[in-house]
Amino acid sequence: MTGTKVKDIYVNPDERRMVVEKMKKEGILKNFTSLCKRKNGEQFYMERTSSLVTDEKNKTILIEGIFRDITERKMLEEELQESEGHHRQLLNLLKEGVYQSEPAEDGVFTWINQAGAEILGYSSIGDVIGVPVKDIYVNPNDRKELMKNLKKEGIRKDCISYCKKKNGERFISEMTCALLRDESGKAVRVEGIFRTRTEK
Repeated sequence: MTGTKVKDIYVNPDERRMVVEKMKKEGILKNFTSLCKRKNGEQFYMERTSSLVTDEKNKTILIEGIFRDITERKMLEEELQESEGHHRQLLNLLKEGVYQSEPAEDGVFTWINQAGAEILGYSSIGDVIGVPVKDIYVNPNDRKELMKNLKKEGIRKDCISYCKKKNGERFISEMTCALLRDESGKAVRVEGIFRTRTEK
């Protein structure tokens, strides 16, 4: 490979220029992914970490780095994203609200289905993303109490709370939610389903 132009391994040769420009600014590029090609033209995804080596006068001498083929992992990620997309399309057909949020007491909504957005008085899903979950409660301490119980029990079923829509209109919410953790036991998100309940 010695003497081969580095830009020739990129499917898009302009990426080489962008990589070099970024390294000149930052000095190092970590876990950067590009679509590259082998000698026979076969395409694959390359992940690499590269850095600029300079002399005493800060003049660039060379670029050195380490790279690997992550094609299989990239394909799995794309399949999972496609699967998640279909999954969320199905969730949008439900009449109940389905949501995901950050696991902190003051955490925000990271995803919600269309029914959930409408229950909370929003016209679109995007309007709810980033809204603090505690803001939907008439009494914000209800969120604090919920997170306290979730950390102990992992799941809460059929919780009844007084909530409010974007315009301030109040309603009774019946919710079931769970706290999800990663392999190390760290809380990563809250997932739940809720609906309005008629006051009796």
